Amino acid sequence: MAFKPTHARTADGERNAKKGKHSSYTTSQTSFSRPASRRVQAPAPVVDRREDATIAFIKVHADRKDKLLVSSERPHLRVRADAMRSLTVPLSQDGSERKISGVVLDAYLELLRRRQGAEHGKNTRRVLLLGVEEQDWLEYLGSLPRTDERLTDQDAADVAATAARYLQNDMVFFLVNHREHFFVTVLNFAKAEYQVLDSGNYARYNGVRFYEEAMSKIRDGVGRCMEEAGRAHVAGWRLRLEPGLPEQNDESSCGLFALKWMELWDGEELARSFSMDDVHAFRKKLAEELVFSELNEMQDVKEQIESKMT
Repeated sequence: MAFKPTHARTADGERNAKKGKHSSYTTSQTSFSRPASRRVQAPAPVVDRREDATIAFIKVHADRKDKLLVSSERPHLRVRADAMRSLTVPLSQDGSERKISGVVLDAYLELLRRRQGAEHGKNTRRVLLLGVEEQDWLEYLGSLPRTDERLTDQDAADVAATAARYLQNDMVFFLVNHREHFFVTVLNFAKAEYQVLDSGNYARYNGVRFYEEAMSKIRDGVGRCMEEAGRAHVAGWRLRLEPGLPEQNDESSCGLFALKWMELWDGEELARSFSMDDVHAFRKKLAEELVFSELNEMQDVKEQIESKMT
């Protein structure tokens, strides 16, 4: 029996400074060392100091399930301190505690949607970014027996609305969580295929089976929506793994990579490349961006963090 989801799942879900050295100079007459000139060190940029202060603040409240750090009514967002704890765990403690939760991923997706809306017109491609709840909804639809063609009135209305949303876009991005691993699948209407974007490259060890298993009920759910819209052929589109993408070398950054795919994939390639070091830095940047975004109505939290900046 299939159960319709009522809430999002919350499963899953590092820069080196060089020290200055004395410079050695040699002439035909003598060799000498010149000590480095005395310099007044410039203060760290405001954003960097705010990132550090944000991480420090989250650490103080990391175990509190009652401490709201991000709150918004429209769109509805609630991110508590314990949900952001993973952003503060150092790489030396790599593992499940560093994995980003679905709550944090969904919140950051809302920021990406806002940026996307602000850039509308610069990019002619229409893109729909979907979070973890969409997987639950599609798997629910995909698990319904095909012999039961009759949907409830509410489900039928939701199916029609889902199909309409998808068909208004050129690409639909799905955030997929399978076996505690996040990756992204893009329903690309122009190419008539599902494009898999993954930092883990599970295909190297499992072939395409890992992704086919992960996407089975999701594709069935998409197919059911498309059938209702007279686009039944979409159900048969192939699943293609995109090669040559950046790979993670830790056990905990798959969710961060997924956000990068959603931000940078244009249907053909990444708008710009990035490295594992960029992803480590993004962990701290993500925390600051969420807390200090215009969406966040927790002004007292912002003020408390800024008061600790040095």
